This record gives sequence, C-alpha cells and structure tokens, in this order.
Amino acid sequence: MGSNLKRWLPVAGVFLGYVLLSSGVLLYWYHPMYLTQWQEGEVWTYRDLFAPFEFRVFRGAQEGQAWDSLAPSLTLAFERDTLVRQQVTQRLSEVSQGFSPGLRSEVARLLRYAYRFGYVDVAVADKRGQAILRGGSSREEVLPLEALVDSQRLERWVAEIVSESRQDSVKWVVRTFLQPDCRYDPNALHELLQAAAQRSSPFSTTIRKGELIVRRGQLISSEVAQKLRSLSLAYGSLHPFNSRLLSFLGLVGLVGLLTFIALQYLYVAKRFQPEEVRPVLLLLSVFLVTIVGASLFLHFTQRWAETTQYPIHHLFPVAMAPIMAAIFFDDRVGFISAITLSAQVSLVMEEPVEFFFVHGLSSMLVVFRLRVLQRRSHFLYALGTLALGYWVTFLGYHLFRMGSFETIPWAGLPLLLLNALLCLMGYPLVYVLERLFRTSSDVTFLELLDLRHPLLRQLAEKAPGTYQHSLAVAELAEVAAQKIGAHSLKARVMGLFHDIGKLENPSFFIENISAISQGGVSNPHYYLSPRESAAIIRRHVEYGLELARKYNLPPEVVAGIQTHHGTTWIQYFWERQKREAPQEASSVEAEFRYPGPLPSTKEEAILMLADSLEASTRALSDPTPEKLRAHVRSLIQQRIAEGQLDRAPLTFEQVRQLEEVFYENLLNRHHTRIPYPEPSPVR
Repeated sequence: MGSNLKRWLPVAGVFLGYVLLSSGVLLYWYHPMYLTQWQEGEVWTYRDLFAPFEFRVFRGAQEGQAWDSLAPSLTLAFERDTLVRQQVTQRLSEVSQGFSPGLRSEVARLLRYAYRFGYVDVAVADKRGQAILRGGSSREEVLPLEALVDSQRLERWVAEIVSESRQDSVKWVVRTFLQPDCRYDPNALHELLQAAAQRSSPFSTTIRKGELIVRRGQLISSEVAQKLRSLSLAYGSLHPFNSRLLSFLGLVGLVGLLTFIALQYLYVAKRFQPEEVRPVLLLLSVFLVTIVGASLFLHFTQRWAETTQYPIHHLFPVAMAPIMAAIFFDDRVGFISAITLSAQVSLVMEEPVEFFFVHGLSSMLVVFRLRVLQRRSHFLYALGTLALGYWVTFLGYHLFRMGSFETIPWAGLPLLLLNALLCLMGYPLVYVLERLFRTSSDVTFLELLDLRHPLLRQLAEKAPGTYQHSLAVAELAEVAAQKIGAHSLKARVMGLFHDIGKLENPSFFIENISAISQGGVSNPHYYLSPRESAAIIRRHVEYGLELARKYNLPPEVVAGIQTHHGTTWIQYFWERQKREAPQEASSVEAEFRYPGPLPSTKEEAILMLADSLEASTRALSDPTPEKLRAHVRSLIQQRIAEGQLDRAPLTFEQVRQLEEVFYENLLNRHHTRIPYPEPSPVR
C-alpha cells in the first residue's frame, strides 16, 4: 500500500494543484450576466436571461430610498440561544472550585464580556453595520455589530485586559468551555428583508424562478432595468459571507471530476503510466494555460462584447490545446482533452451549451485528422477540418434551437474561421513545449525520419548491413504499431536509430562482416575469447546511448536503444563460453546478458520483437510459410517466457495481433520467385 501511495503521490499533487489553480482562475473573472455592466436604453447583448431564483422588483424611483432605509437595520441576522450562557456558567461553576480567587474573578469578567450582548459564530471584528438578534418567533433585538463578540475579539480582550500570568489559563477556559450563543442565519435575514420590505411596500411585483427577464437583442427599458437592478441586489443579499467560497467549492468539484475522469481514462487505456509525472504535468499545464487564456480573454473583451452583435467568445481557440495533446501524445489523449477542456471552459462562457457543442465537437474532429502526422501539410489539412467542423456545428446548433435561417447569428461564422487560423500558433508552440518539458512531439519524429540525419548517413557508410537491418526493423515496427494502436511514427523512428551504437565497431557484427570484407571471410571474433566478444556486443548499447545524447535524440529513442535487447542472452557467445570453459560459466554469467532495462511501453516492446525477428529470420534456411510462422510464434513465446515483456502494457490479444502482423510482413519479405528460363542461344 505504501509503495502504491508513493507512486501516485506526485501525480496527485499535480492533479490537485491544477484543479485548485484552474478553479480559482475561472472564478476570479467570472460574474453572472446580471452582475455585468449594462446601460438602460441600450440593447441586451447577452443570452436570454431567466430568473435564477424568486425575487421582488423595486418600484422605480423608490428603489434607492427603500433599499437604503432597509439596509442599515438588516445587515446580519442571528438566532440567539439563551440556554447556552446558562450551560456554560453551570459547567464553569463545577470546575472553578479549583481555580485561584484571581482566576475566578477573571473568568467571571470573561463571561460578562462574552455574553453581555452576544457571542457570535462568525467573524465580525472588522465589520460595520447592524445585527438582528432573534431569541424566538417574536423577540428581536437590533444592535450594532461592534457590540457583538467573536473569537477574534475574545482573543484581543484576553491579551489586553487579563494579566499576563493568567492569560494562558483564561485562553484554556475560552477554548474548553465557551460556546457562541448567537448563530448566523442567512435565511432569517432574507425573511426579515422580505417582511420589512412588505411593510414599507417598496416593491412593485415578484419575479418567479425561471421567468423570462430579458431576451437577447431586446432594448433595456426602464422596466427591464428595474428588474435587473433588483436581481443584482437580491443576489448580493442572499449569502453575504460564503457565496464566493461555495461557488469555488462547486467549481472545484466540477473541474476535479472532469479532470479525474480524463486521467483515469488515460491510465486505463495505458496511455500514461502511474510513475510518469512528466506527461501528466505537460497535459495539465496545457489545460491550465488554456483556462487562464480563456479567462483573460473574456475579461478584456467584455466591454467590446457589450457594444457589438458579434459572438466574441467564439474567437478564443480552445482547440489548440487538444491539438497540442494529439501532437505530443496521440489521438486518444487529444480526444479526451477536447471533451474535458471544452467542458471546463464552457462553465464561464456566455453560451455554455453552444460553446461546448461548437468547440468541443470540432476539437474532437480535428484530433482524428492528426492521427498520423507525417507531413507538415497534414497540420494545415487538420485546421481546414476544424473550420469545417466549426461551421457545421454552429449552424446545426442554431438551426435546431431557432428553426430558422433568419435567426442564425451569421456574424459568428467569420469569427470561427479566424479562430481556426489562430490555431496555427500551435505549430511553433510545439517547439517551446518540447524544450520546456524535455519531451518530444510528432513534429520532432517527423524530422528524424529524414535519412540524411548525420547518424543515419554514418550508419549507411560505415555499417551498411546494420543500416539495411535498421530500415527493415523500422518498417516492421511501424506496421506492428499501427496494428495494435501504438504510436507508429515513434516506433519507426526508434527502429531507425536503435542500433547506432554499432558504429563503434561495425566489423564485429555479423550483418556487416561480409559487406566490409567484400565477400571474404574475415570474422574478427575468431581471435577473441567469448567474454571479449560478448563485451564488444554489449558495448553497442552503451555507445548508442552516448551517441543519442550527443545528437540530442528524443528520450523515447534513447529508451528504445536502451531496451531493444532487454536483459536477453548474447546467445552465440554464451553457448561458446559454456563449451570452451564450462567451469567459469556460473561466475561470468552476467557478462553474457544485455544490461536492460526491460521494455516499459508498447513501442519499446514492438521494437524488441521486430529487431529479434528481423535478424533471426535472415538465418532461416528455406523460409517456407509454415517454418516462418512457427519461428515467429516460437520467438515471441520465448520472450514472454523469459519475462522480457513483463513491464510492457500489452494484452494477450495484442500479442496475438503482433504475431500475425510480423508473420505476414516477414512472409512478404522472404517470398520466393520462379526461376527465369535461360535464353535460347542465337543461331
């Protein structure tokens, strides 16, 4: 249990930090539309407004006077329980026999100070105004807030009045025995407000919950203005203490649940590993930047939105984040990111349902166009798909809601097209995120497909057999990755560079011996002991890692070099060692194994199998289909039995699919040709 907690603790910290920060940012600039700025006589540019709760509307000119007359006497309301003081006094009298006379005197003064007017359960030390103390259905007492005592004022009183030698004892009494006899009740305040308002009759009518207040595009008449002002005042009077805190807690719940579902899906789908914090940090950082950008965008465009009919909120490019996720990870991560992020940003948008349908669905659509990003032009095609998705969802939503072409806000279409163009900024941002998080994207892997890379050119010149082997492994790994839904582009690049360590001693590897010696037999291992030969063979992994770091190859490629042999035997020289010096075999066993580690991703496991199969099938004599299938199955089962695939997130079905695709691809490579007839001699 402890090890599991230790594995998940960093991820949990990143998750919690994201939820709190994003919720705080969303709430900081969020205000309900009825609390935003508007002017009487202008057009209501927000969506149709329905009453969120029941409230009463003031009478025109009397509004300010009525509210001002009510507000001073209705600041806060408390329910007073007179039994609390009696209970506290009785409990203290039972234990005060052991107090010194001086301490009993201080405690008596404390009780008089705390319960003289009322000891309340909320902070009022720095507040001004009046309070209503209700002792029952008919008893009410109006006092200034300065007369009430809270915990902070008690602490000040003890520090200023009580002698220093008795302060600790009095503080103990406060903590142990004293209880508030006045409890804050926001509902009582609202009831009193309604009762007082009815007596003074400042209201003209009552608006029921769900009743239409103003439609979008409607002129804000004096009557509508009165409703909006009354709604704003009623909203502010409902929860003077904790409305912001409750909103924050609600937002934390929504954002936390959405993010948890997304991450849980990615873990179940084996897209992220529990011990890997960097992918989660990268993904949630992209989310957080998007949310901060959306909040700032809404804040600074609010005044502009009030003076125009354009739906400005459609200009913010939310789709950029799912695009980044798809480029750095894959289409599944991009898909779940589109759902999660569009839902979170929709919470603060003017038209949340419309925004989610338009931007959420379009973002889901574009990530599938990035499923295979093998050319830079694919990025432009994806943005074209995004723009098309915007238009289809925007028109579809408004046709469904309005049932008419005349009521469609056509001004939104050019904004959505501009939104798609803004997503072009995502391409240069890829480079920034790669450097910042030290990770790699599809763009980087695309660049590494260039066979003119210095390492690949050296491999072609110095180790031509290894170069051809690497090309074959890369193609085999790419096809296998496509079959089981792994990252095919990454697998191909890993296959190209997995054997670059053989550049150090190319002539010591069997695929290069014939090519370098021009067909002659010149095997340098004939002059070495098995241990010396095994050390040279093992060394190609270490030297490959040195070259990979020197040429700044991506971490995934470095991992492929390190794990493509796992901890398998250097079989040929191990068997030779056992024949030539069997007495030393047990003591030098580790020298004939590759150092590992084991493959921990699908791509690394595919690379190991592709490398082993491509090399071993070259040694098959007469590779008939039956013999080839048996060989593929035998080698994969051998790797499983050796535990080489224990850490790889492969299912039994995926292993079966890999066996089939390897067999089909290798069969095509080793197909036989019919003999060509000799030409007849010319007579």
